[in-house]
Amino acid sequence: MKTLLKAAAVFAVCLLSGAAIAGEAVPINATFGIQWTPVDWSNPTDRITESAGAAGLPNGKVIGVVTRDHLDAVHGSIKSDYVIIAFSDTDWVYAEYDGIPAGYNPATNTASFSGPLKVLGGEGRFVGATGTLSIRSTILFSLPVGTFDIKGVIKTAN
Repeated sequence: MKTLLKAAAVFAVCLLSGAAIAGEAVPINATFGIQWTPVDWSNPTDRITESAGAAGLPNGKVIGVVTRDHLDAVHGSIKSDYVIIAFSDTDWVYAEYDGIPAGYNPATNTASFSGPLKVLGGEGRFVGATGTLSIRSTILFSLPVGTFDIKGVIKTAN
């Protein structure tokens, strides 16, 4: 009986430690230089753009970001169709933001916003990822450039 209890205890510890080490917390604190492309600007309450950019990390690696956004320049909000953060060719994070207050200045033709970026999952080591990051952005519309600052912790399921 003692052997059975010991085996059950060892099995329980293995299960619990496996669950504890299955997930990983991946911190991100990056400033992406981006270039944006207008997709459809015929409606000022739904200016659709796509952006792509990269950020260098202190370890010499580079991560990328791609988004498709809807800016309501009249009512001052922005939402994304998608946000993809690529850590490698096989490790991606899917995220989105919705209804973030966005300031648009017609005199300088710039926009800025700041708010939560919800992690929806991913590919590779980020399958089943969760978390809420923060995103802050400044976009220059007269030049097709801007920045995305993304900070937080991505929790992986693997």
